[in-house]
Amino acid sequence: MVIRLFGRDFRLLRRLMSKKNRVYLVENKDGRFALKLYRAPHHRRSAAEYRVLRDAFQKGVAVPQAVAFIEKKALLMKHIPGENLCDLLNRRCLIEYADKLARWYGSFHRLFRRPDGSTLLRGDSNLRNFILRKDGSIFGIDFEETAWGDPSRDIGQICASILDTEPMFTPAKAALCRRLIARYGEIAGQESLEYRIVSQIARALRETAQRRPRQRRYLVKQAGLLEQHGLDYFLLST
Repeated sequence: MVIRLFGRDFRLLRRLMSKKNRVYLVENKDGRFALKLYRAPHHRRSAAEYRVLRDAFQKGVAVPQAVAFIEKKALLMKHIPGENLCDLLNRRCLIEYADKLARWYGSFHRLFRRPDGSTLLRGDSNLRNFILRKDGSIFGIDFEETAWGDPSRDIGQICASILDTEPMFTPAKAALCRRLIARYGEIAGQESLEYRIVSQIARALRETAQRRPRQRRYLVKQAGLLEQHGLDYFLLST
């Protein structure tokens, strides 16, 4: 199937995973691209996403290059070949993933930091919004939910995503979260972040519980245990 957008013809290869919008892998003589077609109400965030992609790419943060944009309608980006980090991490919980995520968030937050210490958060911080290429580099995708706030919110969300995907709440995943928090603290020049970020992990787990009715009670219970005992509870569990 051939579609025409931005004054160019593209061959539609396949639909890519997206719960909010329609996203396709397309190609033409210039290469392969990810084409996002916005749907209401998410189209209202299209301009913000485009600006973040443009600014982050220009400053060297690992994000897809935005090639063309029509506000509230469509965004064309260079395709990032690779596998989403969720599937990779759930197969093999490698400690190096923590270091890669910490470096990515450190670069992103540093780029958009304000004098008052707040920063632009990537938002929707979950493992499926990161792609690992064969060369080992990690790319962030999907920036519709960016908002200004405390960077610990982003780190808490991504740690919750590590813990609440199968297999859930394993010692290896808890160790990965502790490593991520420590490495991010070193990069950001902040010490003793774990206590503050643990509360953000618990908050994110409760938010996820609202979207997963079958796991709701379990996730809420784990959030409570995390607040009471910290990551040590899961590190010592069998």
